Amino acid sequence: MRIIDVSIPISDSIVYFPGDPKPQISRVYSIEEGEAANVSKLILSSHTGTHIDAPAHFIKDGKTIDKLPLEYLIGEVKVFEVYEDDKITREFLESKNIDLEDRIFFKTKNSQYLSSTSEFCEKYVYLSLDAAQFLIERKVKVVGIDYLSIEEFSSNDFAVHKLLLSNNVVIIEGLDLSNVCGGKYRYVALPLKLKDCDGAPARVVLIEDWDS
Repeated sequence: MRIIDVSIPISDSIVYFPGDPKPQISRVYSIEEGEAANVSKLILSSHTGTHIDAPAHFIKDGKTIDKLPLEYLIGEVKVFEVYEDDKITREFLESKNIDLEDRIFFKTKNSQYLSSTSEFCEKYVYLSLDAAQFLIERKVKVVGIDYLSIEEFSSNDFAVHKLLLSNNVVIIEGLDLSNVCGGKYRYVALPLKLKDCDGAPARVVLIEDWDS
C-alpha cells in the first residue's frame, strides 16, 4: 500500500488567495526560552492551503463544514489529467468515463504553481460553468482541483461555486497532485471540525493498492 500526501504544508510562505488573511504561524511558548513546552499561534482563513468548501461558503443556510457527511470524504476517487491551458470544459468531461456519484480530482498545470512558488497565479486552470453543470447531471459527489479555487479568478458571480454547492457537491481545493498520475485511488480528505464554519483546511491523502 502506498500513501500519497496531496496536501500543501501550511507555513508563513504558503500561497494564499488574494484578500484572504495572510497565514501566520508564530511561537508563543518556547522550550529554548525555558518554558515547559512549545506552543504556536495560527492566523489563517478557513480556506487556507488544501481545504474543503462546505455549501455554507456561498449558500445561505447551507451545510457547514462540521455537518458534511464523512462518507463523502472517504472512498474511491478518479484522478483526471487535464492538458487544456485555461479551463476544464464539458466537452473534456464528456470524453471521460464518469459514472453516477463519482468523486473526481483534476490534475492540471496548476500543481506546478503550488509546488514551485509562493506567488499567487491568476491564470490558473479552472472549471467552466458548463462542465460544472455536467458534473451535476452525473450526480458527482466530490470534485477537487489543484489550485486555491475551482472558479475562474475574474468571476464576479461565483456561479460555479454556487451551482456545485447548491447541489451538495463537496469542493476540495489546493490539492498538490504534482506527484500523482491519472487513475483510480482510494482517498481520505478530512477537514478540521470547525463548528458552523464555511470551510476548513484538510489533510488529504491518496492510497494506491488499498487491498495489499
